[in-house]
Amino acid sequence: MDPETDDVKRKEPVEGRCANHFELAFTESEFLLDFGQLYDDRDKPLLHTRIIVTPRSVKTLVHMLQDMVEKYEKTMGLIPERKS
Repeated sequence: MDPETDDVKRKEPVEGRCANHFELAFTESEFLLDFGQLYDDRDKPLLHTRIIVTPRSVKTLVHMLQDMVEKYEKTMGLIPERKS
C-alpha cells in the first residue's frame, strides 16, 4: 500500500483524527482497537473511533507499524521510549 498513489485513486478524502490514548481488547475472532484523546483536565479519555480487525489483519498491522517506525527513525532519529 503506497499512501502517495492511494490518495490519487481515492475519490473522497479520508477524515483525520488525532489520538493520544489507545485501548485494546480481543475476542476469539477479532481485535478491538479504540482510539481517543486524553486531556489533562479530564478524568476519562474521550474515545472517538473503534477499529475491529481479524487476528491475521492485526498481525499485518503490527508488521506495517514496525516497518514505519524503523523508516521514521532512520530518517528523523530515534523516538524516545515511553516512560512507565
